[in-house]
Amino acid sequence: MKSEKGFTLVELLITVAVMMILGAMAILYTPNMLASYRVRGAARLIYSDMQMARLKAIKEGKVMCIIFNGSPFTSYTVVEAGTNGICDPGVDVVDTTGEKNVAIASEYSGVNMTHNFSANTLNFNPNGTAEGGTATLCNSSREQGVVVNNNTGNIRIDNTSTC
Repeated sequence: MKSEKGFTLVELLITVAVMMILGAMAILYTPNMLASYRVRGAARLIYSDMQMARLKAIKEGKVMCIIFNGSPFTSYTVVEAGTNGICDPGVDVVDTTGEKNVAIASEYSGVNMTHNFSANTLNFNPNGTAEGGTATLCNSSREQGVVVNNNTGNIRIDNTSTC
């Protein structure tokens, strides 16, 4: 008997069929995965900017503010509070030195955002405390909240938020 090496046509067709099924499954899963990554990315961005504002408030001994713009919010601005320690531009002059503007809606398309901070601002005091609340980010495949503790000012990302 001769020993021939190689694959039969049936073996090749089965391999190609399995690869096509796996490829189709990956293509169907990719849009949901990308949408989920957008929510996670937006939550991490807001979280890191909140941490930056809190640490800057402690380091410099000043009130730092995150002012949310729009309803539902589409962007936010990180600024130092004005001379009275108030973060409302209509009440006091806010120091815009080192200001950071972030347009979340344009950077993370398809992500819906809401918050429950009073007067659309989150203030971090010089001792690191803040008035608590949650910024909620969601789309069809994922929901996450960035939660600020009312007493300590600690910040965490929470997966149990609702839009």
